[in-house]
Amino acid sequence: MLLKASVGECQLPNGLIGANITIFARRQQPLDVARDEILAARASTSQEVRAVSLDLADAPQVKKIFGSQPRLADALYCVAGGTSTETGFLADISPIDLEQCMRKNYLTSAYSAQVMLKMWMEDDKESQNRSQQTPIHKVRQIVFVSSAAAFVGFPGYIAYTTAKCAVRALADTLRSEALRYSGPTSTYRIHCAFPSNFISSAFMDEQKSKPELTKRMEGTTASMAELSRRLHSSKQVASYIIAAVRRGDFAICSELEAAVLFANMIGPSPMRGLGIVDLFLALLMRFIFWPIARRRFDAMCVKDGTSRKTHEASV
Repeated sequence: MLLKASVGECQLPNGLIGANITIFARRQQPLDVARDEILAARASTSQEVRAVSLDLADAPQVKKIFGSQPRLADALYCVAGGTSTETGFLADISPIDLEQCMRKNYLTSAYSAQVMLKMWMEDDKESQNRSQQTPIHKVRQIVFVSSAAAFVGFPGYIAYTTAKCAVRALADTLRSEALRYSGPTSTYRIHCAFPSNFISSAFMDEQKSKPELTKRMEGTTASMAELSRRLHSSKQVASYIIAAVRRGDFAICSELEAAVLFANMIGPSPMRGLGIVDLFLALLMRFIFWPIARRRFDAMCVKDGTSRKTHEASV
């Protein structure tokens, strides 16, 4: 198994114990720390865990390094990203912040998925040519990690929300494209997770630069100790994602608030399960909850803007 991870968020859920894993990120030292954590949780000494330094936003390097691995992956988890230094309002952040957030959240996923998809397709062709017998059927999986931020436009997340919306669009479109490649040799499956805030080193960094308005709107004004008690851990979120992938879910929402927001923004994505719960939540959100929430959020923005103008006038 090939696991593309952002270092610091790498947790090994039970569903991955026993798999051969390769993790990629730019910095080798944090990679080595993550590798040691995974090794400590592995099921047996025969399980291979590799840590490879790679800039996942560099398409030629992704192609080169992925192609040099000792075995072809069965699954690709695209979890790199975050917005530890790009939070802020559009008028306050720099063009570099916009570009950097798109690179580390969207391009890392797009480049990795494209390279892996091409490698799988080539392997399918070779499998058919190598043997006259029916080849062993394989399941190829790409799992994108977007964010619940893709469902709601909170001021302060403008760089991050845009990038995560792009990841969601990538997953939606690739889900349809992947149907073209499934056949007697392989089945291609695409999944996309939309976690809400959870406790991680990246979240702690975000809290340092996140506007107070953003914190009030998303409910993260409490102390880190209180947030740690209230929010899920990265391991809990990872375990939920793995379980949902094994169930075959496309849209994965590990928290109730993410599930409710997804129901309000289903768009081209397939509904979860039979669709009954999503349809019910969509009706509640569209006609009752969201109109109220939107007006509340708009009022908060107006009040924050008034406070800013008053402060600037007094300086």
